[in-house]
Amino acid sequence: MRVAIIISRLEEFGPVKVIQTLVNCLCKKDELQIKIFYLDKTINDQIKMMVPVERLDRKHFCFEDYDIIHTNGIRPDLFAFLNRKRISYHIVTIHNFVFEDLAFTYNKLISGIFGNIWLILWKRADKLVCVSDTMKELYSKWFSVSKLEVIHNGITETENSLITEPDIINAINNFHSKGLKVVGAAGILTKRKGLDQILTLLSKEKKIALMIFGTGKELSTLKCLAKRLDVSDRCMFCGFRRNAVEYFRYFDFFMVPSRSEGFCLTLAEAVQQKVPVICSDIDVFRELFNSDEVTFFKTDDNDSLSEAMKVSVETGNEKIELAYASYMSQYTDQLMARKYYELYMSA
Repeated sequence: MRVAIIISRLEEFGPVKVIQTLVNCLCKKDELQIKIFYLDKTINDQIKMMVPVERLDRKHFCFEDYDIIHTNGIRPDLFAFLNRKRISYHIVTIHNFVFEDLAFTYNKLISGIFGNIWLILWKRADKLVCVSDTMKELYSKWFSVSKLEVIHNGITETENSLITEPDIINAINNFHSKGLKVVGAAGILTKRKGLDQILTLLSKEKKIALMIFGTGKELSTLKCLAKRLDVSDRCMFCGFRRNAVEYFRYFDFFMVPSRSEGFCLTLAEAVQQKVPVICSDIDVFRELFNSDEVTFFKTDDNDSLSEAMKVSVETGNEKIELAYASYMSQYTDQLMARKYYELYMSA
């Protein structure tokens, strides 16, 4: 079975990390021949795929060389849509709630226009893979249930190697020496990720500090908010770190305050690292973990977040083993790879 997986770019963001994890699990399957194609010219050399990788030549792509075309992202989906008659079998992985994502990233007008265009691009696909049951339920409004498949994202077990960037550990130790509990957060810095809620919490709760990993268009806005709330001395913006997950185990808590998510790899990574997790009470997170495993709060409700913090102080350490067991049974790289393998072979 010959599979071409097409992505927008070779950069370290969620969907590419998922594909990297997937192909590095499937590369040893003799029944599969997988090749990665990317669209953008710029690449990140840190992306390590254990299968052949090359830039897509739109004009001379040999569709007949592949039994399956598997696309991820609006531009790869468009490429497949325009060439649908030349594709034997087309699989799309849907990584987000398109209307919510586009609204948070741009505005409601862009969301309405391009969200509907995106739905049109998927109509010609043979199979649409949703990364959560919540997502499948939403998209069943537009597509038949038989066309929709659910495969949860999976993450690789980290080796927790020796930390090579001591500035983060030194900062955590410094906060602890002042009697502060340290909260971690990570992700692309957009309004959708809701990190402004944690900064507001810091202004009310004087005994906590915050470490934020990631960069994005909201970085300057968040820094200005931290300054305006007078919490800059208890908030460290760590920037993008390839090995961010290796620091999670040093946090007292990990917060995922997203207003919308398709899945959220950092939530699974924090659970994997056995850190007490506090996350927003959205449908996707309720699907992934329950209240015996993580602590929920109502989005954009400061009192609810403060209360969740108190609850996690009391019960967080009791929940981590249950959460970890749930991760092991549902969200590992091997489980994800097995389900994609079965989907490829059934095609």
